[in-house]
Amino acid sequence: MDLIYTNTYGACYTVDHEPDSNKVLQLVIDTVGIFMTKEDLNHMLNMILEEPLPCECNDCGGEMCNKIWCSGPLLDICLKVDFQILKLLEDLIRGTLFMLEMDKTLDEHRIN
Repeated sequence: MDLIYTNTYGACYTVDHEPDSNKVLQLVIDTVGIFMTKEDLNHMLNMILEEPLPCECNDCGGEMCNKIWCSGPLLDICLKVDFQILKLLEDLIRGTLFMLEMDKTLDEHRIN
């Protein structure tokens, strides 16, 4: 595993021997590692950036939701968050995506 980006909330790595050849990234939060694609990271970032709306589930009862819930074909991910954790998660994802795109961006704007 090679570290891509880290902050006080977690880290993201590229993995060499992933269980699913499409999911070449591992987002590690506390002691949990989640195998993901770059598209999965973008999807999670979009969920974080959406205008927070009241949740209509029985647990929240119309109040602001304090969790991020992503569904996938094999499992559901539910992260309990507060504003500070949400900002750290946003930083973790943005930093990872920046590092992944940095070489491509430099090549596109390289002066010959």
